[in-house]
Amino acid sequence: PWNNQTKLVKLGLQGKTYENKELPAANLTFLIDVSGSMSHELKLLKSAFKLLVDQLRDKDKVSIVVYAGAAGVVLEPTSGKDKKKILKALNKLQSGGSTAGGAGINLAYKLAEENFNKNGNNRVILATDGDFNIGVSSNKSLEGLIAEKRNSNIFLTVSDAITN
Repeated sequence: PWNNQTKLVKLGLQGKTYENKELPAANLTFLIDVSGSMSHELKLLKSAFKLLVDQLRDKDKVSIVVYAGAAGVVLEPTSGKDKKKILKALNKLQSGGSTAGGAGINLAYKLAEENFNKNGNNRVILATDGDFNIGVSSNKSLEGLIAEKRNSNIFLTVSDAITN
């Protein structure tokens, strides 16, 4: 856009819209990178997840897995009815340490599989700056794992937290 010779085209796409009540129950696993590199982005990510929590219904479930030097479960599957509990878990998150993203992905999928809803939306939502420096970190290995899990009807949504 900064070059006078450049021509820009702006496209807008709208997918089919649904009323929230029409959607199947959600089994969401928030997978949040809380490593040291996320110190500036974590506040924004928590705000975004809080907006999502506000949209949850009683039939939806949320789990929270975090990773830094290791991966861990911060919130076991919790009904969307218990928003205060989910928000409390989000508010406690702090950043620090290295980035064991592969371990986080494995743990998030394990939790999603244990709580699989055969008629629902089963999804891991990954929020990261993309820096995996401990354990499984090669793109090829991670792509293989994610492709394998997609066949189990657990899908991955990635939120890139890079702001610079």
